[in-house]
Amino acid sequence: MIRPPYKPFHDGPPRFQVALRQIEPERWLSPDPDAHWLPEKNRRLDADPERYYRGLPEAAPAEAETLRRVAEATGQPLPDRDEPDLIRAGRLVSDDLVVMENRGSGWTATALLLTQPTFFSLEDSFGKELFALHTPVPGGVPGLASKIAKVFDRMPAGGVFERFNWTVQIGSERWWPHGSAMREQLKALPLRDAVDHLYLRVERQTLVRLEETGAVLFCIRICLDPIATALADPEDRDAFARNWRAASDDALAYKRWGQFGGHVEAALKALT
Repeated sequence: MIRPPYKPFHDGPPRFQVALRQIEPERWLSPDPDAHWLPEKNRRLDADPERYYRGLPEAAPAEAETLRRVAEATGQPLPDRDEPDLIRAGRLVSDDLVVMENRGSGWTATALLLTQPTFFSLEDSFGKELFALHTPVPGGVPGLASKIAKVFDRMPAGGVFERFNWTVQIGSERWWPHGSAMREQLKALPLRDAVDHLYLRVERQTLVRLEETGAVLFCIRICLDPIATALADPEDRDAFARNWRAASDDALAYKRWGQFGGHVEAALKALT
């Protein structure tokens, strides 16, 4: 598998827009470039499932449909385990899974499996309506949340839609619920060593309408690569540098990028 598998930094600086594009259904979950994370993901789910999963009782039908759809899409058998269906589905793919349902008061996160969240957590999200979920996002309410609600309302059955986010972090830990500031780690990391410790974190989001329940399944795939590997190609490095530097003040604040500035620039210099 070519690394990094996705390069959204070629598409411009971060923008707080819906930016969905429809893709072929067969490209929804396969291939899974970060399937190597599954053994560790399953180990964490075995050890402490309540840390990663929440589900309303009334979400059970949508969870069951999620499990069937994920198993069909990946060609894998259903895991034979006594646990919520969303956890069983999550054992088949590297992605985290969020079930959104509209029960009359707006689209709400009724079931979530979050083992590698970026900028949000179960506590932030479970049982929350779409507008509440997007309150921390620049321009999220009412603008972005309203647009997403319309997309959910109109999403055709069988369609698969895709979008991306990207950022950087220190080290390869996937559990990053608030874009962890890592200020102390940054202070302790000499600029000359930044290229050996920074990672590119790409978040691939896909959206699928579940036909039987009418729910929307939101899948979040995290791809982590050492920045030295991710930006080894000069064209990739130039695109990353250009669009990192072009980030708006809102993006710098929301993504906590300001604190990384010196280290990212040192890494880029080391790679040239």
